[in-house]
Amino acid sequence: MSQPTSQVPGINDTELPKVVTELPGPLSQKWFDRMDSRVTGALGDHEAVPFVEAARHGHLIEDVDGNTFADHMSAWGASPFGPTPARVKAAMDAAWDRHGMQISAWQPNEPVYDLVELLTDIAPGRINRVEYSVSGTLAVEGAVKFMREATGRSMILTFGGQYHGEATYLTAGVSSDLSNVQVQRSQYVAGVVSIPFPNKFRSPFLKGPGPFDETMVLDYLEEYLLVQQVHPHQIAGLLIEPVLGEGGIHAPSQAFWDRLGALCKRWGWLLCVDEVQTCMGRCGEMFAIERWDGIDPDLILLGKSFSAGGQPIAAILGTDEVMANSDLHLGSTYGFVPAAAAAAAEGIRIIREGGVLENVMELERIFFEEMNPLKERVEQVGDVRASGALAALEFVRDKATIAPAPRFQYAVYQAALKRGVLGITQEGKWHYRLQPALTMPPSVFRDSCQRIAEAVEEVAANPPKEGHVLDIVAESTR
Repeated sequence: MSQPTSQVPGINDTELPKVVTELPGPLSQKWFDRMDSRVTGALGDHEAVPFVEAARHGHLIEDVDGNTFADHMSAWGASPFGPTPARVKAAMDAAWDRHGMQISAWQPNEPVYDLVELLTDIAPGRINRVEYSVSGTLAVEGAVKFMREATGRSMILTFGGQYHGEATYLTAGVSSDLSNVQVQRSQYVAGVVSIPFPNKFRSPFLKGPGPFDETMVLDYLEEYLLVQQVHPHQIAGLLIEPVLGEGGIHAPSQAFWDRLGALCKRWGWLLCVDEVQTCMGRCGEMFAIERWDGIDPDLILLGKSFSAGGQPIAAILGTDEVMANSDLHLGSTYGFVPAAAAAAAEGIRIIREGGVLENVMELERIFFEEMNPLKERVEQVGDVRASGALAALEFVRDKATIAPAPRFQYAVYQAALKRGVLGITQEGKWHYRLQPALTMPPSVFRDSCQRIAEAVEEVAANPPKEGHVLDIVAESTR
């Protein structure tokens, strides 16, 4: 039975944001002046977030100058209920008082076993085993090892534009939709092949606007990659996000998943679904793959929202066939420490009690209701996309060519920030993203959408001059 939304933690905190100073404000600027000489150059870049957080309350971030911002970042998804709910903190504190720090992979303990039981209870399909981890990056690295061990094959197939973490190996191979993330930071590596992620709006093979048949990327896989570059029997498995996150919130069709599943069965490939950004209700289901029928994964990766806003934690879920006889020791000192496990378990219970998933789907509905009209009114709004509480606006120079408009996107981000909405941006990208807490009140979310729409209209009245995307990406690496 669904829990009334009034009982879901945080869902009635309906205070709206207010910006009362220039950004950065004087006190934020004082902090920047003191600290920028003490941190790395990257940490001293404050253009995207030009304020210093003083506190979080409800679904707002308050800065040291008294400005407040609607939080559509939610710690990149790791704070799924806004500031940590009291019951998550209570579970975490109780486990800490009983156990302190413990290496759970070596010393079994009750909070960890409780979480393992919960995970195997809610896991879809054939998934029935758990490996402990501490971050999404390490979970991905571990999954690659599982796939290679289980199949005796070396190659991993990935999809362009995905994000799988910041370790050297995966960052080098598969972890961004922009090349400037990798340049001068990592090397190319063997063992990874990639094809484009399915995209209805923008085809990697055809010019102009869609909608496109996104299964054409599988045509490319079957007719070119497997014929001329990699034999299918070299591939251990696929690493895929169910909804493309950093690359702009693209959700594949049922036809794509059906055909991909058939290829896995035909060639003996393992299907590893990276749900680090999409798990635990983010897309309106406990696992994002439950938005489609018949997806049968061999491995599922968890992180971010899995923590419930508690302590760092991640997991690799798998089948008997992959994990039961594994000799791998992934060796995470901090994987599933008791307090983190207790918090994660409480987060799962909050979702299972009802109200959270219903709220997520209401946020999706509101996003389309408020943003779809922009496609008719504004030439630069190319597409509007959402999967639960993951949403994006894609900006173009014009609707005839759909040439990307990254400078327009960045200007919209800044205009929205001045109106009290903290979204997600990156210079060089042409999509603007929102990732609110799963429990953000619909009234707060609708207000944010309306402020963003105002920002879009403002920028459209005097749009910035666009350069070629490659030039803009290159500028950010100088």
